[in-house]
Amino acid sequence: MIPSIVLLILILACIQTPMNNLTRNKKPSQYIITIVAEEKLETLIHGYTIDEKRTVCFVEGIKSDEVFYVCDFSSKFFLKHTKKSEEHVTANPATSANPPNC
Repeated sequence: MIPSIVLLILILACIQTPMNNLTRNKKPSQYIITIVAEEKLETLIHGYTIDEKRTVCFVEGIKSDEVFYVCDFSSKFFLKHTKKSEEHVTANPATSANPPNC
């Protein structure tokens, strides 16, 4: 009985370790943030409320992690968050493979 429990614990540890590494090494998404006038807002779908003034809204037909809006309707302030594509993401100069020539 005890050897089977030890074997089960080892198997679970072998499965969980790679899964933890995958989630730990995932970089957070980066977004381009632009201020949008109320007139330019598209038909938005209410996502969820951040606090009593701010709401997260989404555009119908576009994935919620690609484009979303943070809307403050009390002060008429609207921020559009657009996920950066791979060509927008720049490398950190300190970790760049080709340092600039001086």
